[in-house]
Amino acid sequence: MKKISKIFAMLVVALVGLSLTACSDGDDLSTDQYGNEISLQSFGPCPVLRGGTLYLYGSNLDQIEEIDLPGADPITAYEILQSGKQSKISIQVPAEKCEPGQIVLKTKKGGEITSITPITYREDIEIKDFYVGDNESSKVGNVGDVVTIKGDYLNLMHGVIFAGSDTIKEAEFVGHDRYTIQVKIPAEARTGVITLTDTSKDGASLETKEELTINTPEVTPIKDRNIKAGEVLSIKGASFDQIASVKFEGATVDAADFKSQSAVEITVAVPAKATDGTFYVVTKSGIEVPVGNIITVVPTQLVATPNPVKNGAELTITGKDMDLITGIAFPKAAESKLNKVETTKVTSTVPEDAQEGDITLSLANGKTVTVAYTLVKPTVASCTPAAITAGEKTIIKGTDLDLVKSITFPGDQEQTVEDVKGTATTLAVTVPAACQGTGFKLNLKNGTTIEVKDMLTIKAATDPAIASITPGEACAGDQITINGKNFQNIETLYIGTYKVTRFDERSNNKIVCKVPAEATAGAYKIIMETPDGNKIEGANFKVVPAEKDLADYIVNMDNSAIKYPYAFTWGDDGRFRINKADLKKWGVKLGSQLIFYKDKSVKGQVQINNANWGGIDSPADWNGTEDKVVKVFDAAMMEAVNDISDGWSDTAFILQGDLTGITKIAFLP
Repeated sequence: MKKISKIFAMLVVALVGLSLTACSDGDDLSTDQYGNEISLQSFGPCPVLRGGTLYLYGSNLDQIEEIDLPGADPITAYEILQSGKQSKISIQVPAEKCEPGQIVLKTKKGGEITSITPITYREDIEIKDFYVGDNESSKVGNVGDVVTIKGDYLNLMHGVIFAGSDTIKEAEFVGHDRYTIQVKIPAEARTGVITLTDTSKDGASLETKEELTINTPEVTPIKDRNIKAGEVLSIKGASFDQIASVKFEGATVDAADFKSQSAVEITVAVPAKATDGTFYVVTKSGIEVPVGNIITVVPTQLVATPNPVKNGAELTITGKDMDLITGIAFPKAAESKLNKVETTKVTSTVPEDAQEGDITLSLANGKTVTVAYTLVKPTVASCTPAAITAGEKTIIKGTDLDLVKSITFPGDQEQTVEDVKGTATTLAVTVPAACQGTGFKLNLKNGTTIEVKDMLTIKAATDPAIASITPGEACAGDQITINGKNFQNIETLYIGTYKVTRFDERSNNKIVCKVPAEATAGAYKIIMETPDGNKIEGANFKVVPAEKDLADYIVNMDNSAIKYPYAFTWGDDGRFRINKADLKKWGVKLGSQLIFYKDKSVKGQVQINNANWGGIDSPADWNGTEDKVVKVFDAAMMEAVNDISDGWSDTAFILQGDLTGITKIAFLP
């Protein structure tokens, strides 16, 4: 017999140990009024097992007529083990009714002896057996069957735990008394031992010696088969009322979503995300029972029309089981979308950037299928004129020319196109002045190219021509490189109206020069002037504002120079004023910037105040991750420049703070 948990077992040992000594030792005095010297000296074991033997020690105990235990019927039958002055008798303790308290001995002459020490009892909880249903030899059951647990003192246990389940509380028991607990097998139960518990914290628990076997539902196997998502599948077997779900590869259907469920059959729709592999019925206790293997259907007999199709046009793909398709991807396209999905076809608009090849159709379960398609390509019928000088315009006629993004001419000179008539049949393009040769390439919007040979002959121009400017924008005083041809014919070079006076390098194909220092920010044409005074407009060029290093214009409030690395402080050696006149001279406006370049690891802030020390902002890098801190001029900043005055100076801003490691303080118009 398995005993209760370790804690309870230790308690039992301790109690048994107490029984080795009597509950009283001479403290129960004689009350015999007849002088027969009848006395109770001790009794034991104490606590005594209900239904066990209790020994009483004393004098002349054979003169006892009746022994009364609290709550029990009088005991008149006892065994005399020793009589006389050193007497010993034994009684059988009732299994029920008796309660803790004083023992009363009644003599044959009407006297009474009451123990001073109360009697207490030991209750050894035990499980003798269990069975399922009415068959007392059965250890096998189904969910919902009644399990009967037999033992003793089971009335002290208030919970039952089946393997894999939570505690079933006493209120849910079918039956409960000292010798029996009856409880239904819960849905979550698994094969294993049954545990009884008194449900108290760190309380007693007791396990059955044998395991309860939970019947596994029986399944009629399904042969491997092809099946379409959404198709209803019939699964047959036994004990199917225990089934909580059907598990496919990639998807699970819960019982609530079954088409039907009985003890012998489940019908379920195959989920869209289910894919190939074994599928299972799953019991409420989590047991998975394999049913068979499925292969999920994919669309077949695919045909794309029209073929070829034009970028931007609608494409139809027909086939079988097309309603399974959930996504589409065209080759090299950044984004593809389905327009409509039907049982026999899907439609989609061919993206502008799609290239020809295999279209990939995807299903909800991750499977894919492909279908090949081709694209319409532009054709060139003629160029008018067919022979030109670089820098002149030609008219290109053909088909589907709206697919063209740009044209590359000999010398790798690329030019965007202009749709003269707003149709796909005509393009007008000015050939770059630096070109020479025959043919050209059409660069399509989808990233592919078509080479056109011999239809156009380009004669070199004698006028200077610019092919590229690097960089495309620069500050006044910065160096730029101009590439092209016929630069030997240039006498003077202008950026807008600003004359270039310094050439760092000059050849027939290349000029390296400085943007004139007086040039103001703006967009300008590059103008080339020949010795005969002919002015030729070239490419566009942008002059951007240059940063002003404040160290060149201002000093600290203690009149010391600003030197890098600079440290903003709250004292006069680490703070300074910026005057309104300087800002206006530099072209201050909304969007201008104050830039504080710094070491990346430096943390801190710069406090910006107006002339009256009113706080405007405190741009900061408290994480020490940035290489600069930027303050963009907003309305408050412009108000400080234009409206706020301290009444005695030209101060616009006062800057101070706690940011060190400053490598440059700049103003950017």
